[in-house]
Amino acid sequence: RWSPAPAKRAAALQRGRDALAATRKGAPVWHCYGLHEWAMLYRPAGAPEPPKHQPLPVRVDQATINTVVEAGELKCTHFDAFRFFAPEARPRNRRQLSRETQLSHEQPACVHATMDLLRYALRLAPFVRAELVADALDVALEARALDVAASPYDLRGAVGVDAAAAAPVAVETADGRREYVRRQALVADRAAPVRDALLAAYDDFFLARAVGEGVCIS
Repeated sequence: RWSPAPAKRAAALQRGRDALAATRKGAPVWHCYGLHEWAMLYRPAGAPEPPKHQPLPVRVDQATINTVVEAGELKCTHFDAFRFFAPEARPRNRRQLSRETQLSHEQPACVHATMDLLRYALRLAPFVRAELVADALDVALEARALDVAASPYDLRGAVGVDAAAAAPVAVETADGRREYVRRQALVADRAAPVRDALLAAYDDFFLARAVGEGVCIS
């Protein structure tokens, strides 16, 4: 027998479904170059030192970080990256993002949107196939590897990171930006069918809920 979902859980599931749909229909952005991690470490003259969000050394100096951030408009579209920008970097972003407008800016080329696939798969559990959760995990890890490789952090010596994974994608250079876009496109291509399958799983769940097929969440 159908038992209604607690309002908070039901709202979270609906938001997950809406985020998947919004990301799928968004226009891909291929020129952000993963600069959100650089924006988090931005520190112009006179500004306080921003918090480091990774327990890793950096591979470039502060002057290089500042130069990269100041070289042009930042094009981050994901609120959960933007909200960790250093305060001085936020006005440099093309759009001032917020939780309220998040769905308006989601797009399928974003590595953070790909990492979110795992979150939305786990959110739907147990009403999602284990194989689909595993697919979401695989592509999320691939997106995270690119995310960190394009950052100012130095991965050499990090626990569990081999030499190939530790090699940076030097987005402070033209060659590095081309490599970022190449790998970004590969990740987006892998993510698309996983996103489609997750969206279908959410729709199946909400259909079952609507017709009262004994779906109960708590």
